[in-house]
Amino acid sequence: MPDLLQLIERGSKTGQLCIWAPGGIYRIWFYQGRVIAALPPQKEHRLESLLAHSGLVSERVVEKLASFCGSEEPLGRYLQRQGLITPAALAKLFRHQLQTGLYSLFALESGQFSFLPNVPMPYREMTGLSKGATAAVLEALQQLKLEQRPEKDLPEPDSCFWRTSTELPLFKLSALEWGILEQVSPSRKLTALAQALGADLLEVRYACARLAKLGLISPCEGPTVLARSSSASRLELSKSVAEGVNPEQVRERLGARVPGLQDEGGPVKPSLVSRLATLLKGMREK
Repeated sequence: MPDLLQLIERGSKTGQLCIWAPGGIYRIWFYQGRVIAALPPQKEHRLESLLAHSGLVSERVVEKLASFCGSEEPLGRYLQRQGLITPAALAKLFRHQLQTGLYSLFALESGQFSFLPNVPMPYREMTGLSKGATAAVLEALQQLKLEQRPEKDLPEPDSCFWRTSTELPLFKLSALEWGILEQVSPSRKLTALAQALGADLLEVRYACARLAKLGLISPCEGPTVLARSSSASRLELSKSVAEGVNPEQVRERLGARVPGLQDEGGPVKPSLVSRLATLLKGMREK
């Protein structure tokens, strides 16, 4: 499959790729080497059925509008132009097409295929979106590798993660991984994160496992996170004392920002603050 799709992209081929699999015939359409639609054998995965079952548009409205759609306009783009579907919902449908109609084929060890050039475009199965064949290959292989991992090794649905850095990652990430990176929070469980992203919980768990392996996010542990925050707060307190700022004001500000800091270890003794200020001033003069 990877070699086949890369050949299609390098040749900027336009046409229909048919794959004979145990479950039936899969059809993938390309335009100038880019994937524009993918359809597995099951009828429930047709675009009109997906629209109706998702609750975005009623089945009766879909059937009626499909007949009004231009002969050379993708159905998804037409519905978006009519204001009946959002770009985010359309992108989710296209991702579902890729998952069920293309990525699932990468687990096949052998099979038959045929490529038919210059076939009519399947406008009633098209969302209007497309994806480069090489990008599709990378995403499919990445997903296949993650799916081969036992589910028991994935993070739990009620676990939380925090982003280890605010810098842009140097790795190629999928749209779901970008969404997780932007919305992950120590106070948000993976179940809530999946709901916020409108993604499948299992996919979110796989994506979090990969992001954690890359070191972009880390699982939250209450005491560890609190200790990290407390250490940073003590450092700021020390710097403020050295600069002559009232330490009680600093503690009040930090205590409001870091939960549990005010109660940790009790109040700071004036003698300790005085000794600490003297020590830091002496270090700064040296």
